[in-house]
Amino acid sequence: MCGSPASGDPVAREDSPVPSLRSSSSSFEDLDLQIDEGKPGTNFRLGLKWILSISLALAAIALKLHNFSRPTALDADAEKLQVLYKLSLPANQQELITLNNELAGLNPKYILQWAHFHLHDGADADERNLHPLVQATSFGPTGLVILDHLATHNFLETIPVITMDTLHLFLESYVFYDTVQKHYGSDLHLTVTKPIHKTHGKIFSKEQFQDVFGSELWRNDHKMYTRLTKLDPMQQKLEEWGAVMWITGRRRSQGGERGKLDVLEFEPYTNVDSADVSSGNQYDPSRGRWKLNPLAYWSYDKVWSYIRENSVPYNTLYDKGYTSIGDEMTTSLPESKSSEHGERSGRFTGFGVSNKECGLHVDLDLDLPGMEVKDDDSIAK
Repeated sequence: MCGSPASGDPVAREDSPVPSLRSSSSSFEDLDLQIDEGKPGTNFRLGLKWILSISLALAAIALKLHNFSRPTALDADAEKLQVLYKLSLPANQQELITLNNELAGLNPKYILQWAHFHLHDGADADERNLHPLVQATSFGPTGLVILDHLATHNFLETIPVITMDTLHLFLESYVFYDTVQKHYGSDLHLTVTKPIHKTHGKIFSKEQFQDVFGSELWRNDHKMYTRLTKLDPMQQKLEEWGAVMWITGRRRSQGGERGKLDVLEFEPYTNVDSADVSSGNQYDPSRGRWKLNPLAYWSYDKVWSYIRENSVPYNTLYDKGYTSIGDEMTTSLPESKSSEHGERSGRFTGFGVSNKECGLHVDLDLDLPGMEVKDDDSIAK
């Protein structure tokens, strides 16, 4: 699949202790006010005592109120979020451009909270959708940073995570499934898909896959291979969940087609008439799904700084020099992070595929939800 520590974290507030009337340096004992009945001035001294008592109590209350009213990072966060929450999902291209200008460069925690609010609590929420917001990841560095943000803000309870097992991954990638599940515990609702085909159904092993489709499908028909192993399994699950938006780990600094990536995109179903906007909403959920790229403006170094500073677990293949990891047969060490394709320069090399983009993010004739998966009789049986 084809994402620095977050700033503005809440600052702990240490409230000053409320002065004790008994421990105050202006205690009544120190005033040496002898209050004896029948002596001149007794009423005056009683009145003075109560005045002092009330004054000290009011001073303590004022001090407490002062501490509560002191501006904090939490206050700043709340104020920023209230502004963001007023930005609803766009209905046309101009609104999308305006929204992306607002989201560009924002701390991903704000972007994720904005999306969660609108799809779970705001006007765009629809109780008919089981999981309107989903993270899709292959557990690359950016996806891990996003996952850690979701855990930090307690969103894993309502945002499931989906990853695609193509049956052709590295052994280290399979081991990492257990690593990440243990790290985040029961809060992480991880779904691992398997390749799926209209005729043969779900396929559970590499041997079964090769028996049905041959061992070179990934080379001979990469588009079909991607559809079987990634696109159709994920789309089936997104449809089942009623997902309106899915979170990706793509970034501009990854180069190639991602160089001008926006934070929010709309991915239309290809068999929808783009000219038909009778609903008045160019981005109606019946026409496609939203894709959210919360780390679109982060650099590779910033991603890894966050991972190390926050002790986020990662695939051990990255310690061997890999910068982007997919299937074993289509992944190699990078040419150079400064090349045209940056950290993804080690993907899809050596077999005629010039496009470094993951199949989930290219035009593969995505159908409307509920439509049958197209069969292909040319696949080796």
